[in-house]
Amino acid sequence: MLQRELDGLMAGLRLELLALGIPVSSRLEPEVRVNTRAKRRLGCCFYQSGRYWIEVSQKVLENEALLKQTLVHELLHTCPKCRDHGARWRAYAQIVNEKLGYRIERTVRTETPIGPLRHEEIKYILECQSCGAQIKRMRMSKAVKSPWRYRCPCGGKLKRVL
Repeated sequence: MLQRELDGLMAGLRLELLALGIPVSSRLEPEVRVNTRAKRRLGCCFYQSGRYWIEVSQKVLENEALLKQTLVHELLHTCPKCRDHGARWRAYAQIVNEKLGYRIERTVRTETPIGPLRHEEIKYILECQSCGAQIKRMRMSKAVKSPWRYRCPCGGKLKRVL
């Protein structure tokens, strides 16, 4: 998708939200930034020095429906008192979902139509010596380094098996 098309899409979605009475900020940068490195998020709304700008993951560009949903989600964050996923943000999201047929939610499952955003290998496994429960870890942590200092929720001692 060309930058011009992406910016036009965001401008059109902004107008749709304004037509519903949702107070999207006028202090929004008109260009959508594309992040080629984002692995855990579909989009992000940034605020600095009184201005907002929206960034989307490059993976989202492959799916137009998901791109629209992501842009609307981030546009809602530009509304007054909506920089988090609080009650006001959720109320606006509900209006958008009912009137425009989107599925705006706080989070999206990582197994979306574009596939997992990030795949990390399980590198470490801790096992409870009492109940046999396995605790999988992708990164080195204090519990992985010193499992004898930690306990399973059942109270059993942990042992590193991988």
